[in-house]
Amino acid sequence: MTGPSVASSGRRFVGKVAIVTGAGSGMGRETALAFAREGAEVVAADIDLPGAEQTAAAAEGLPGTVHAVQTDVADAASVQAMVDHAVSAFGRLDVLHNNAYWAPIGLSVTDTDLYQWDRTLAVTLTGVFLGCRAAIPAMIASGGGGAIVNTASAAGVASSPRFAAYVAAKGGVIALTRSVALDYGAQGIRCNSVAPGLIDTPAIAPVRADPERLAWVTSKLVVGRIGQPVDVANVVLFLASDEANFMTGECVVVDGGRLLT
Repeated sequence: MTGPSVASSGRRFVGKVAIVTGAGSGMGRETALAFAREGAEVVAADIDLPGAEQTAAAAEGLPGTVHAVQTDVADAASVQAMVDHAVSAFGRLDVLHNNAYWAPIGLSVTDTDLYQWDRTLAVTLTGVFLGCRAAIPAMIASGGGGAIVNTASAAGVASSPRFAAYVAAKGGVIALTRSVALDYGAQGIRCNSVAPGLIDTPAIAPVRADPERLAWVTSKLVVGRIGQPVDVANVVLFLASDEANFMTGECVVVDGGRLLT
């Protein structure tokens, strides 16, 4: 199988302003750079400010500008400050990509303590709610509506073992996406979600470190390879673009065919 290609440089987002949360590494970084490659002005938000600053530095020379902003998506004031920065720096807001998450790995319900449960929901689900709540008024005020793309997960579509809090949070993201799409479509807001499967980011380090597990997981992928961040970035940009202007409330699975097996 051939590998992924970088999102096109068709300048689909010239004159647009986008926020990407969790932009300090992995899929978030790749997506922020992809937006900048397409001409967008981007706020790269992450609780890890040095990571976000590295993303901004990697965007030097691209058509769009990237600003690094430290944001805790579980904190309402921090999320509002993130949106305010985008509007004050660039004059408008057109796209929000709620991508940040936190979750413990390898824990069933009875193994999950209350802190782990609460923190997973606070970052992974409430963070999406707070992002939408802050961004939608700014998008409407910008005069052209906007596009929201939430990162869900294939695990939110078909449950994964020993991943209770994450599965619950990502299932909530998919449901919340539909609710936002229904409530704000008449005001020009589209809201979709993307559901990645196994993507080669720092989060899958335990899988990479176990050759037997890696081989088993890869064998379950119809396309024959683990996903790359650009595989997800390409879909996010499509959903955020005018090319998808008749799509809302949808969840697009990007998992190399894993759910088929």
